[in-house]
Amino acid sequence: MSEQTATAEHKHEPEAHGAGHGHEGSVFAHARPYLIVGVILFGATALTVGLSYFDFAEYSIFRRMFAVIGVHDVGINILVGLMLATCKVCLVGWWFMHLKQEKRTVWRPLFFTFFFVSGLFLLFLLAFSDPIPTTSHPIH
Repeated sequence: MSEQTATAEHKHEPEAHGAGHGHEGSVFAHARPYLIVGVILFGATALTVGLSYFDFAEYSIFRRMFAVIGVHDVGINILVGLMLATCKVCLVGWWFMHLKQEKRTVWRPLFFTFFFVSGLFLLFLLAFSDPIPTTSHPIH
């Protein structure tokens, strides 16, 4: 009988140390989305650096596509860089700042901030594409 008791105790030892309680692998399961987002951000940063050496204004398809909104020459590269940076900021906010779990009281000010910042960027692009002719400075 003592041999059966020793065998039964030996079978229950791993469970006593945490196996079978759902603790194994939980750290990696919790960190996995953060690692994936980190790899995506690293790849997007590498893409940003690569696109900085690419001149979009040289290709007619990009010139025609961005001419619709009045963006020309260097403005195309700036706009593409801003769009990629916006995607990276959204990923950081969504995962690392835990905005995916926030309530409406946080999302409302963020929405209005995004709306007004987008308006400021649009005003900048409009001023860049159609400057006022009477304001000539040596910098222009």
